[in-house]
Amino acid sequence: MLTRPVPLLTLAIGIIGANSLVLPPIASAVGADLGAPATRIITAMSAYGAGTALSALFLAPRSDVIGADRSLRHAAALVCLALLVITFAPSAPLLIAAHGLAGIGAGMALPAIYGLAAQVAPKGQEKQVIGTVLTGWTLSLVGGVLLAAVVTDLMGWRSLYAILSALTALVWILLGRCDMGVARVADRPTSPLTALQVPGVSRALFANIMLMFSFFGAYGFLGTHVVEQLGQSTSAAGLLTMSYGSGYGVAALFNRFIDRLPRHKAMAVAFFGLALAHFITMSVTSSYNALLVTVFIWGTFQAFALNAVLDRLNALEPSQRGAIMGLNSASTYLCVTLGAVIYALPYDAYGLSACVFISAVCCLLASGEALLPRAKVANISD
Repeated sequence: MLTRPVPLLTLAIGIIGANSLVLPPIASAVGADLGAPATRIITAMSAYGAGTALSALFLAPRSDVIGADRSLRHAAALVCLALLVITFAPSAPLLIAAHGLAGIGAGMALPAIYGLAAQVAPKGQEKQVIGTVLTGWTLSLVGGVLLAAVVTDLMGWRSLYAILSALTALVWILLGRCDMGVARVADRPTSPLTALQVPGVSRALFANIMLMFSFFGAYGFLGTHVVEQLGQSTSAAGLLTMSYGSGYGVAALFNRFIDRLPRHKAMAVAFFGLALAHFITMSVTSSYNALLVTVFIWGTFQAFALNAVLDRLNALEPSQRGAIMGLNSASTYLCVTLGAVIYALPYDAYGLSACVFISAVCCLLASGEALLPRAKVANISD
């Protein structure tokens, strides 16, 4: 029986997170094999996002009753099945449908992982453990980009999804051998409606929306700016992603210092630092080398801010943690869609600098919200 759940949760978020990142760089190769344009293949990401959002809202709350560990194992099985279907998909429609199925699994998995990170943490070390688990996104951002490019070039895109399916199956097996030691704390089913009634959840979700909207809005146009405005290659744009992901990973080294701050101060500092990173980025958008540095800083403070948001949400109401984390994931994937749509206008008119400025303002709003007076909630200690 495995006794170290934190590395397993980190691995789980890395592999499941990679599923949402590997398709765009290889869409042309997938489309050529299936006889469909790359733009059609990319729509699979919309199916993935929709599946994730709906699942996070309506299936993630099951973890409050059956346990987040069991919910995560069910999710891993579903994602593994979806990846197998993608591996052998003979047509674009089936590929798109399978990505929707993978999204349903991810919508169950991510809230369960975030909740488990707090549950398995020693008392008083919740933020530090959550930060460690979040480094799984570094595996996705850095390892996923490299894995997608190298495996697709050497063995083809189907081999890539076969590897991801095998890794997800490994996570499923390890989860079955790991006793997380978590209790089932809910005595009745929860839902998005019951979670919204928890004191403090609306303000915490506002912070998450500001964080994710600011990220997906600006980050979504970063690669386009580098290729179209700076004349760099697609590989150069991928290097920016790796720099961002590296900054995300480095943040874990400093979590123990952030962990010493009161919850509201940690969030205010993280969002203010992220706003400063955006302002700096705004001033260097004409220099590729400078962007490599600033997106590293951006990734570091993004990790601090996400850590603070998840810690805040986890502390609200343990008996509804699954439903609350489901709302968090649903709001995140709503921002995936809205960020690209809303930021398109300022990008077309004024370029990347305008997008990054809007993101900086969102982060300042979230930093200010963290410092506003709040009603005392019994199980929250600021």
